[in-house]
Amino acid sequence: MKKRVLSVLMVLTIFTMLFSGCSKSASTGNEQNTGANAGNVTKDTSKENDVKPAENTGTQNTETQKDNNDSKDVVKIGVLTDRSSPGAATVVWAEAGAELAVKQINEAGGINGKQVVLVYRDTANDSANVAQKATELVSEGVVAILGPKGDGEAPTGAQWAETNKFPMVTPCTMNTRVTIENATRYMFSVGFNAWAIANMNAIYAEEQGFTSAYFIGNDGGAPGDSRDFFFKREGDRVKNLGSSQVAASVTEFSTIISSVAGKNPDIILGGIAGPNFVSLINQGTQFGLWEKAHYLGWYTCDSTNTSSLAEAGNYPYGRVHGVDLWPFWLSDIEGNDEMVEDYNKFGQQLYGQEILPSDMGYTWYIGITAICEALKTTDDWSPEGVTTALENVHFDTIYGKDLHFRDFDHVMNHTYYYVTAVEDTTGKWSIPVGEVYRIYKADEVLPTKEQMKAYAEEIGLTFKDLSEYK
Repeated sequence: MKKRVLSVLMVLTIFTMLFSGCSKSASTGNEQNTGANAGNVTKDTSKENDVKPAENTGTQNTETQKDNNDSKDVVKIGVLTDRSSPGAATVVWAEAGAELAVKQINEAGGINGKQVVLVYRDTANDSANVAQKATELVSEGVVAILGPKGDGEAPTGAQWAETNKFPMVTPCTMNTRVTIENATRYMFSVGFNAWAIANMNAIYAEEQGFTSAYFIGNDGGAPGDSRDFFFKREGDRVKNLGSSQVAASVTEFSTIISSVAGKNPDIILGGIAGPNFVSLINQGTQFGLWEKAHYLGWYTCDSTNTSSLAEAGNYPYGRVHGVDLWPFWLSDIEGNDEMVEDYNKFGQQLYGQEILPSDMGYTWYIGITAICEALKTTDDWSPEGVTTALENVHFDTIYGKDLHFRDFDHVMNHTYYYVTAVEDTTGKWSIPVGEVYRIYKADEVLPTKEQMKAYAEEIGLTFKDLSEYK
């Protein structure tokens, strides 16, 4: 078993280096366009890491590219991405989702005949870079911004959006620092909601009779919220055995695991994703942790979390439970198989590698879709006009009808799938698929306006009802 774990860790290290290296080596410019200008790169060597790998669909010279960008026949949407932090290895899954949305929209005629162009900026997952990169995007002429990507950056993004009165749609997990402390009518969320995650994990724990939990999570606001609201809801029913929060770059969990194993919890309440999730699962297997405890979290069937684990035969099927937004394995959803195939093919076209379904890719896809659907409803593409359009947008997808942002907190009303990660017995998927435990409509698990008001008062803040600012 130790040899297997060491092998998986070596694979993980190579995996991270490859993706990080690809991201950096391709960072020779500041803008990448898709749709009408697929495969073209505008170079600007003064801003490294601000362009994604070029598509394999052809090239076009810089001057022609610039002329097309300045044309009245395109509309630019900004994207705050992450290509140079330790967690950048998985950003290609996210960007592929945004690019697929643009491809579909442009193939369907664009927005009032205009082709959509994405303009990227790399924040390196550092909140100190958000304001500068967002301001650069505005100077490029974007009408809205998808981002910031990271949970730790979202509060800073909300502050910038409020100060500059410019619309942002964050695809990251939403925490209460954004929805309460930094609430602004210019920030919208299509990501997971930490309070909703806490509620769904708590419901599962209650119904399974789990009575003790230890939390291991990243040091962002949303992981902490998912822990706090879980224990707040459970009260004395679930014994809180402790908490460890680590940086996203951490891959060594042996000390934490050896300490936790001695406490013998029913649950490891998780708030991590990406490479450190892989490390935790691998090292937990080495110490026999998953024979004792179940893991409750999110991204449980997400390829960014599970690919290397499944390939090495080291995923603890049946012991990992949590929230997913993209039920890619459900062929009975009409159009789902085609959507998944398009995502994979487009990822290969863009990056020259297999990209399997991920919730991060889905939230970026929905974020761009929401912006574009909002733009279709108005001729006023000023910041105020686009913000108003986002406040009022309603659209359908194959995964849900009448998607929109709640008026008082601007959180999207997704459908949430709570699943147990299991091995696919059909042979179709090399990654875990979900055994659906329950499907939730957003209002079943998101906090109500009254709950948010009460919580704001409890922590000494004033709740800002965004519906009053429309």
